[in-house]
Parts: sequence; structure tokens; C-alpha cells
Amino acid sequence: MTPPTVDAAVERALEYLAGQHDLSYPDAAHVMGSYSTAQFVKLDQQHQPLPKAEDEAGKFVEFRCVGAIYHVATITEALLDAAEAGHQECRRLADENTAWLLSQRDGVSWRYFPGFEPLPHDADTLAQVLRILIRTGHADNAVVRAATALAARSAWDDGVVNTWLLDTPGERDTANRVWGRGRNDTGRDPEVVANLAHATHLYEQHIGPLPLSPLVGPATRWLIDQQQPMGFWRASWYVGTCYSTYVAVRHLAALDGHQQEIARAARFLAQAPAPDPLNRALAMLALTAAGTAVSPDDCHLLIGSQFPDGSWEAVPWLDNHARVWGSRAVTTALCLKALLAVQRDTASANHDGRRP
Repeated sequence: MTPPTVDAAVERALEYLAGQHDLSYPDAAHVMGSYSTAQFVKLDQQHQPLPKAEDEAGKFVEFRCVGAIYHVATITEALLDAAEAGHQECRRLADENTAWLLSQRDGVSWRYFPGFEPLPHDADTLAQVLRILIRTGHADNAVVRAATALAARSAWDDGVVNTWLLDTPGERDTANRVWGRGRNDTGRDPEVVANLAHATHLYEQHIGPLPLSPLVGPATRWLIDQQQPMGFWRASWYVGTCYSTYVAVRHLAALDGHQQEIARAARFLAQAPAPDPLNRALAMLALTAAGTAVSPDDCHLLIGSQFPDGSWEAVPWLDNHARVWGSRAVTTALCLKALLAVQRDTASANHDGRRP
């Protein structure tokens, strides 16, 4: 793949995301339907140890659940990568997104659906926001320390942080039953554990210790135990295995001493290439994190599937156990991130006198 072809795809993707930014990212908003909202409120009420007053129980039945925090943070991470690659105009977009993310804090931390109190704060959204705050210089403050302290209090005895951030085991069990719906009700989700452990490690590198810092080691050991014999990690809340494998590899690659697990994951991803641009991009990101060169076919698939407006299709990404959800803007951000990684590795190879 010649660099100019990758360069052109990157430029088109940036133009699309800039346009989405001007519109406040309408495509990145995940809206939960009114039926699902009402059913979750009903389940939450049934699982409470004491019944709530009728007016309190019905407060959220018709609440409009809109979640964009996680997705805007994902887009912002790609924009920050672009800014570091020399696209300086992306820094303004990232800074504006960061200000919005800070404004969306709901009490002590961030919720996937802000304002919807039956849904607790969650470790995945915290991790995604935390990574942005670190990279934009907004993470060294009492707000972050309070949010991560809540996450630390939400850890089980083995050091694994529950996906839903609640202080006591009984509260966690209730939330896991309601939101896991009998499928993922342990509260231990590999992709969430990897995401939060990686964000905590980044904080330690750039700023210092957090309340979560003592849990990185136990979380990493637990994560290694979850790797499947073929080399991938299963996902609880995402479609397929590419995202969960990517975030696990990203975390392990940031540490020392996990080459064997990383190599197994890289072999799996290289031998079973995803047919769609989103999961191919996630596999490319895992491979580059692992220090493995991506195939020219990977770039060909991404560039060949890019729409004329610079975007990629809304490939299903999240799996909420009732229906899947995808976003053209999120797919575009992750494809952009993968192509920027290819650009970076190509430039590094050229600088070192190696063939890209």
C-alpha cells in the first residue's frame, strides 16, 4: 500500500469527522428505546431490597436514554492521534470534545446513559473518558481521584473491578442481575477490565498513582487467565472478538513480560482476518500494538470500503443482549486510528532504513 493512498483516506476521514463535530456527533448517540427503558426500570424495582415509592419508581419509566459519552471519547482518541501525526486542526476538536466530556459527569463519575439513575456508573465509560483526560492534561484533579476511588471500592476480592461501579457486593450483584440479564451477570467482563487497567497504567506513567493502582497487577493476571486457547478474548458487551482482543493486547503490550500472550493473539488475528472494516481496523490496531506488521490486504480493505464522504459503514459494535448498535462516526474513528498507526509504522520503518 503506497503512503499517498493511505494519506488520502486519512484526509477524507478527518473531513468527515470535522463535519460530524460541527453537528455535535448525531451519529454517535446511542438511544435506548422506550420499551427497553421501561423494562429496565421494572427490573430494577423488582430487585431492590425495599420497594420504592410509586412516584420514585415511575420517575424514569419514560426517561429518554441517550448515550454518547463513550463514543465521543472514542472519536476524540482518534483525533488526538491525528493531531500527534501533524494534523494540528484536530487538537481544537479534541479540546472541545474534552470540555463536553467533562460537562457530562453525572455525580461522582460518568454513566453510559447520563441522568438515568437505575443504570449505575460503569468502569468502561470511566476508562474511556480517563484516557482522554490524561492525553489532554485534565486528569490530575480531585474529580478523577474520586471517580477512580469509587471504581476501586467496586473491586471484588480477586482485584477485578466490577463493570457497574457500586460500593457493596450486594448492590453489585443486583446491578449485574438487572443489566446482565442472565448472560453476563458476574460483573467481570474481560474487555472492561482491560480498558480500565490500561487507563490506570497510563495515568501512573504520566501523572502518578491512583486508588486503582494496586489493582492493575491482579486485573492483568485475571485477564491473562481469560485468554482463549486460540489466542483471542471473548467480549461481554461488544460484537465479535476483535475489540476485546485489541484492548487486551493494548494493555499487555504497555507492560513488560507478556510476549507469549501477545504473540498468540497476533497469530489468531492474522490467521482469521475480519471481513468488515470495523473489525479489520480493530485487528490492525491490535497487531500494531503487538509490534506486528499489518498485511497490505488490511489497508486495501479499509481504503476500498471507505465511502466518498470519508466515512465507513456503521458496522455493529455494541451488543446489549437485545439488539446490536453501530455508528458510522465510531467506525470511521477506529478506521482512521488504524490507518494513522500504519502511517506511523511506515514512517518509523523508513527512518530506520527498513522496508515498510
